[in-house]
Amino acid sequence: MKSRSYLVLLVSIAALGGLLYGYDIGIIGTALLYLDKCVRLSEGQVGMLASAVMVGALASSVLGGGLSDWLGRKKAMMISALLFAVSVIMIVTAQGFWPLFFGRTLQGLSAGMIAVVIPVFMSECVPAKTRGLGSTVFQLCITLGILLAMAAGAYYESGVEAAVAAAAGDATKIMGIEDAAWRNMFRSSIWPAIVFFFVAFIASESPRWLFRHGRKEKALAVLLKGRDQAQADLELREMEEVTGRAKDRHGAGGDSLFQRHYLVPLIFAVVLLGINQATGIVAVFTFPVVMLHQSGLSESAASHTGVWLALTNFTVTIFGVLLVDRLGRKMLLKIGTSIIIVALILGVITFLKVESGRQDVSAKLQSAIVGNTLTIPVKDIAPSSGGNVQVNVVYAYGGKEQMTLVRSDAAEPVLTLKPDAKTPAANLKIVRAKFSAAPAQQTGQIIFACLLLYIAGFAFGPGVCLWLMSAELLPTRVRSFGMGVGVLFNALVTIGTTAVFLPVVGNFGYAAMWGVWLVCTVVYFLFAAFVLPETKGRTLEEIEAHFAKKS
Repeated sequence: MKSRSYLVLLVSIAALGGLLYGYDIGIIGTALLYLDKCVRLSEGQVGMLASAVMVGALASSVLGGGLSDWLGRKKAMMISALLFAVSVIMIVTAQGFWPLFFGRTLQGLSAGMIAVVIPVFMSECVPAKTRGLGSTVFQLCITLGILLAMAAGAYYESGVEAAVAAAAGDATKIMGIEDAAWRNMFRSSIWPAIVFFFVAFIASESPRWLFRHGRKEKALAVLLKGRDQAQADLELREMEEVTGRAKDRHGAGGDSLFQRHYLVPLIFAVVLLGINQATGIVAVFTFPVVMLHQSGLSESAASHTGVWLALTNFTVTIFGVLLVDRLGRKMLLKIGTSIIIVALILGVITFLKVESGRQDVSAKLQSAIVGNTLTIPVKDIAPSSGGNVQVNVVYAYGGKEQMTLVRSDAAEPVLTLKPDAKTPAANLKIVRAKFSAAPAQQTGQIIFACLLLYIAGFAFGPGVCLWLMSAELLPTRVRSFGMGVGVLFNALVTIGTTAVFLPVVGNFGYAAMWGVWLVCTVVYFLFAAFVLPETKGRTLEEIEAHFAKKS
């Protein structure tokens, strides 16, 4: 197979894996709109279903690295594709909660394995001079997968609306339309999984994995598919030298995984994968509508911003992918985190102005509850100096916390809280309630601009470099294990940042939350600028030798 066609095959693997990963992230939000109506689920089961992917991803982050070391990168990718296809079949044929839960958990297992194996596989297969471009296609296609999931969701939503209108109130027909919609959303994702399986099947195994398992001639043959003879011979010699040094250290009793030349790059990769999420990126994509509505945009205007954020993410990622092998990983990280820092500073200043006059009215609202409902005009909640006001309330029915915002200039300027039909007897508790002047629409537009700038900075630097650099930093012996640990840490930080968002915002405001992200991003910039080594244009063995010399 010629060099160019083989590189196209490698890039196709990264692209299809990224599409699956991104589509899996993006499709559940829209699907749940109809799934919850068609399958009998309790509130707890809805929450479990939404988090099932993360459960699977956590499990596969622990198992995926070991599996790819044992069976090989190629077989691990094929297994991840099969898991995804089986999960789709389980979901689209499900009639109750447990098949749905296990199906979504399988999707999480598949997505987590993809996140571990594909960056490792690409870093080990693509030549050093184009490794950045080849490997970052994975991240680019994650963003494309999210966009496609949003487009698919919008397509099925519009179809449902038209079909429901034609059903003229026939409840049975409407139920059938909505049931078909969410099943078709998941069914549409099986085709990339099938293609991914066959592309992985025809690809060759990683040359580094082959060499580590004693198949030197096969490793050289695979290297020659993407390199000329001289470059392939050079990389094979470097593998032999690294292996020879490891054997010497092992003979001297010094090749433990806790040795500095393994431990330092492992720590670097894990810190990189963790601090990346501490910048708040997941919360920015999860709660943009809430943030923008509470900063002054109308609910309708805020609800349409997600598409612009996703489109910005995808578009700027393209520029990062094209420049990563020219400017280098460190430069992209420094530029990207600098842009994020500017966006967060502007956001903190804006939110401080908005939130400076907030009053805590939790006790007053709790005392105004009648039975398990609350109805009170916004302007009657607390005295104001005139102009529009708003109340931001975090409340709980039966222990499940929810958030609502009501402005005095809304069509219905009355705070109304009542239990839903599933839990009519649930007790109402006001967790937090803040009363303040309502921010102007211009304030919401400023925050929207800050979010766009934030996303642009993230997409250009951290988004492009994260998976690429974390795999590059790790020595061959611990690459799969290290990526597994890193993905686990990445997922835990993701869960943590998402979990603390509403409590921090409710107690201290958005300025405090954005301030925490700002501090984390400053640490990220310093880590990228002064700690991480540059990996551009260096073979994996040269990077490994760099840490060996330092030790």
